[in-house]
Amino acid sequence: MRVLGVALLIALAAAAPIEAQPAPPPRAAVSPLIAQRAHDLIALINGGGDATALFAPSFLAQVPESKVREIAAQLVAQLGKATGVGAFTPISPFASTLQTRFETGEATLNLTVMSEPPGQITGLWITNVQSAALARLTTLASVADAIRALPGETGFIAATINHPDAPLASANPDHPLAIGSTFKLVILAELVRAINAGERHWDDEIVLDGTERPAGAFMHTPAGTPVALRTLAEDMIKVSDNSATDVLIHTLGRERIEAMQTQVGLRQAAANRPFLTTMEAFKLKGVGQGALGRRYLATDEPGRRALLAGEVAAVPASAIGALFADGQPVMIDRLEWFASPADLVRVMMWLYRQRTTPGGAEALRILAINPGPATALVSQFGYIGYKGGSEPGVLSMTLLLRDKRGAATVISASWNNSQAPVDELRFSSLIRHTAELIIAPAP
Repeated sequence: MRVLGVALLIALAAAAPIEAQPAPPPRAAVSPLIAQRAHDLIALINGGGDATALFAPSFLAQVPESKVREIAAQLVAQLGKATGVGAFTPISPFASTLQTRFETGEATLNLTVMSEPPGQITGLWITNVQSAALARLTTLASVADAIRALPGETGFIAATINHPDAPLASANPDHPLAIGSTFKLVILAELVRAINAGERHWDDEIVLDGTERPAGAFMHTPAGTPVALRTLAEDMIKVSDNSATDVLIHTLGRERIEAMQTQVGLRQAAANRPFLTTMEAFKLKGVGQGALGRRYLATDEPGRRALLAGEVAAVPASAIGALFADGQPVMIDRLEWFASPADLVRVMMWLYRQRTTPGGAEALRILAINPGPATALVSQFGYIGYKGGSEPGVLSMTLLLRDKRGAATVISASWNNSQAPVDELRFSSLIRHTAELIIAPAP
């Protein structure tokens, strides 16, 4: 899940909103301001710099300095120290793509700055991380081995739509793991089913009822406001909006979503009953420093449903406290949404099979808005759909790829570490590299 709904603007794919970047003008010049900010970024990546001076307050409100420093450390751990900017591709006087050099690789930084003084950074996307170690992984099997070797628990699978039971490569593919916001694929599938059955329509409007919602675009939207199902689904997928997600769960019905798990191929469906809203998950993990969650885990399914309907519903969101403030995992092995990579491949395959239906065609469009770790590869594929999830100790990424000849493949991988945070950048790079090997396999 996105941690308390924070929109991560550094594009690490798991939870980050990634919008298509406009093509650069043919003769755009690099502005001195962009060049200076690029120089400042190099210093910050290498552990120095002044983040509060470099980034706009609006940026740091969504991505705090601690997170910026964490990502910078991940870059250096994977690529070595940043050594400079190799090439600029201007988009406007206030935006540019930077090819950034490191001791053992390179990365693409997409940078946007304020148009007025002091010209602080308002947007930063990190894509296409290329390391020497990654380049040595020349087969899908070697990527599977690299994922298997990560600390904690991992699972990985790459399989074609036509031969799902004969994967191209895998590592612990049937092992159930916490998946964070990737659970939202099941909600999307239930919406597709309902639309195809004539029970719902994409343009149906839901009138918000004033129920307390988690962070997101609809957190403070007043009661009585109409919102289209299409809008809720788009926000749930493209930016992993938790407020949109919870509105959809309440609208579609918890029990229907639970039943949909089996239909789309989740073999660990019982682990996700009751099917939690994001607000419920945050309350269970955060209220009383997890005491409410421990009581929830100690009872049976009917008891859990009663607790959700009673005490959990009644306790205010303000009681959650500083959940995840220290960046450490919280009960991810017991209190989460669970699925294996093979499960998630089956979910994506179910959605792909609906592509000629009114529900399925629009769902695939929505899944393609944010290509996640494969953003840099969009031009090489005919289609890329994506959903990921993250919280401290949890990463999950699932890609639906169709090449320009029409052959479709699904990649799904998850990484859990209940003892420490996981390296988002390294994992994202491994998943992107898997897609690269699928589109251009090693000779």
